[in-house]
Amino acid sequence: MASMTYDAAAAERLDKVYLGSDVAAQRQDTIKRLAVAAGEHVLDVGCGPGYLAPSLADATGPKGRVVGVDLSPEMIARATSKPAPAWLSYQVADAADLPFDDASFDVVVSTQVAEYVSDIEAFCAEVHRVLRPGGRVLILATDWDAVCWHSEDPDRMDRVMAAFAPHCARSRLPRTLGQRLRSCGLHLEDVGYFPIVNVDRYDGCYSAGIVPFIQAYVSGQGTIPDAELEAWAQEQVALDARGAHFFATGRFSFLVTKPGADGGN
Repeated sequence: MASMTYDAAAAERLDKVYLGSDVAAQRQDTIKRLAVAAGEHVLDVGCGPGYLAPSLADATGPKGRVVGVDLSPEMIARATSKPAPAWLSYQVADAADLPFDDASFDVVVSTQVAEYVSDIEAFCAEVHRVLRPGGRVLILATDWDAVCWHSEDPDRMDRVMAAFAPHCARSRLPRTLGQRLRSCGLHLEDVGYFPIVNVDRYDGCYSAGIVPFIQAYVSGQGTIPDAELEAWAQEQVALDARGAHFFATGRFSFLVTKPGADGGN
């Protein structure tokens, strides 16, 4: 079960972030790392509004199968509203309790989801269970405590980011994810890093896209006055106008495999 749910307004804000050029480039990096082949069966855990899964379906072709699952009915509704080939489907499901048989998939991918799952041990165990021997997994996660974001009021920035931290279950998950995956029987092949650096605010940039998302979440928690949140947001606009904007974060991609029956991959 994830620690954050999405109503229509939150889903709309997240949709805009997914459509931005920074996250689009991240998707392309994920697709390259996965190298899905024709005919493979692929599971996208936490598929959101359905931007990665269609590209995976293009790679598998009609002899393959792609299933996207998400805990949010709002996200699944958005995903299913898009045109899709017959071998791509979506359904509501919990990442910690996947409704699939053992060894059902050649590939499992999960981007920006694991840190939101409360029972991370169950998540890892389920990924291991539904993956066939010799199959591979790519899990992408952010270390939210490692975000580098310039402000001329650093104390306020710290307050806002601290208030935002509970939006996910584990803000530092990448630091322990490799060990967790190994503990459930998966073999760690590689850890990649996809950087997002915004020195300007432009249409589709990640740092601008997440500002309303952060404002809405923190405002809903009632931990920081809305006037202070608005001042925090407007400072980023003012910094950009003076050429002083800077934001940097990155996503860690853990590529793991499930040993085959003979102990190999």
